[in-house]
Amino acid sequence: MRPHALVVLAATAVLTVGVAGCGSGDEHGRPDVPTVAPQTPLSAPPVAEPPAGAVVEAPRLGSAIALTTTARSLAAIARDGRSVSLFSPADPSRPALVAATPEVRAITADGDGFVAVGPASVARIAADGTTTVRPLARPGLSVAVDGPQVFVGTEHGHLLILDAALTQTRDIGGFVRVDEVAVGRFEGRRQIVVLDRAQSLVTTVDPNGGERGAALRAGNGATTLIADRFGRFLVANPRDGQLLGFYGNPLIMRFRFPVADGPYGLAYDSRRNLLWVSLTAANRVVGYDLSAGEPRERARFATVRQPDSIAVDPASGVVFVLSATGGGLQRVQP
Repeated sequence: MRPHALVVLAATAVLTVGVAGCGSGDEHGRPDVPTVAPQTPLSAPPVAEPPAGAVVEAPRLGSAIALTTTARSLAAIARDGRSVSLFSPADPSRPALVAATPEVRAITADGDGFVAVGPASVARIAADGTTTVRPLARPGLSVAVDGPQVFVGTEHGHLLILDAALTQTRDIGGFVRVDEVAVGRFEGRRQIVVLDRAQSLVTTVDPNGGERGAALRAGNGATTLIADRFGRFLVANPRDGQLLGFYGNPLIMRFRFPVADGPYGLAYDSRRNLLWVSLTAANRVVGYDLSAGEPRERARFATVRQPDSIAVDPASGVVFVLSATGGGLQRVQP
């Protein structure tokens, strides 16, 4: 029997957060609040069955992947974070173009290229491997792009806003960490939401005035965040075994859906309205149809070991999976 989602019509755990945060805070402006150990992906067992599709050997890769919005290039960060490999999505077995970078931790698409962030810098990587690097005022953990603006989440609880030249224009503090940043649209208006693993919270942020909205609990171990084309913000929580959905202005939790085996990596197919979720403790990826409001499983396939990072091409429906342990880059046509 298919598990039923718990549909939540009102936020049950709302923490009102002012611009200055709460508590005395530390030297980075982080609030003095209760925290938990930030959740990480659940460990994967050895692969028990052959991965679906085709797998390209990539022993040096494993940190994260991203696909350009035009689907012309697929980027994968090396396990040591010191380079980014650019693949052809149509045929990842062709030799990759390697772009040398400072240490990077997270990467996202930016038109035909990418933006990556690390402990000391932000880098714009063109499709031909040309890299432009700028220093960061704070250690970067996460990154999102919307038009000319770049949003960088930091390990010291700040959201940095950069312009098209990667110059900082605003610094919004008061979080413990900013592990994920996502940009959505609600009734035609932009929404910025950040996720803090140390508090397992999601919070809306006004990038113009710097104000923060209510902080909503996302269980006890939220890790990853993505927005869909309807303006829903979708969160994976491997500690509790849940997929959560937040929507509206003000933001409220709309569903909390049970997902076993450590949901972690997220990728959204806007054409098919499918959310792809990696289950790291089972070496699986599952596709959920979101058209009915709550997730409904539509596809499932075996993956490389430790599938922490996934991406999807909405034009073709092809799903890409990167092993975090050097087990390869997988390409699957579901």
